Amino acid sequence: MKTTQLAFLTITIALITACSSSKKANTTVVSSSSTPANTPATPFVVGKPANGIYPPGNEELTAIQVKHKDVTLEKLQEGYKIYTQGACINCHGAENIYAHTEDQWEGIIDDMAQKARISDPEKDAVYKYVLAIKATQAK
Repeated sequence: MKTTQLAFLTITIALITACSSSKKANTTVVSSSSTPANTPATPFVVGKPANGIYPPGNEELTAIQVKHKDVTLEKLQEGYKIYTQGACINCHGAENIYAHTEDQWEGIIDDMAQKARISDPEKDAVYKYVLAIKATQAK
């Protein structure tokens, strides 16, 4: 009886392993930057952080360029870096971007830029980064 149970358990484990490895081999990963021809009908969507603090990408760039056509992805990335690794984080940490309106952010960034002694181009990069994140905020 024990031999039969052991054989059954071994076969079950082998089948589970075989099934899960074949599923992994057929999984398609879809990035936001490209859409392959074999994209599944319902792609897996990764949610954005609840605080709105994440690296900018093409979606954010496209959204901000509606109002600010001269913005580049490099500028947004610079703003993200200052916001998450530079002047902002040195004093108080990065604030939830979704917690304030665009108008509020303008005043906050103006005030903080003076205190942090960042240049006007750096201030503009942070502001555009925040606006880009706000522009893609789920409504």
